[in-house]
Amino acid sequence: MLKIDNLSSLELKELLKKVKLYKDLTKNLWNRWKKLFKNITENTHSYKVEYFPSMNEEEVKKEALWVIEKVFGEKILEKDLNLVKKESLKWWIRVFKDDNLVDLSYKKVSKIFE
Repeated sequence: MLKIDNLSSLELKELLKKVKLYKDLTKNLWNRWKKLFKNITENTHSYKVEYFPSMNEEEVKKEALWVIEKVFGEKILEKDLNLVKKESLKWWIRVFKDDNLVDLSYKKVSKIFE
């Protein structure tokens, strides 16, 4: 059990930030808050790539790594990507970093031109 009496002023401020973040995330993100809270407090990130099943997996990885570098400014390893086949995309990919999305799918482009 954490004893508040033993914490310094700086540690108390950090604890207060985490409690406020916890409150905001649980209120706004429903079930996604747990993973995002863990990532933020541990300073880690999750990367998910959804892609059309007929695409070459190597091409998907290459494109996703390029998108992550250009959009989020981060270089990551292929092993850090979580690849998910998604039939509903119609074509190409969607890249997620934690709760942020870059949608490069045909479905999104076709909606723009409708």
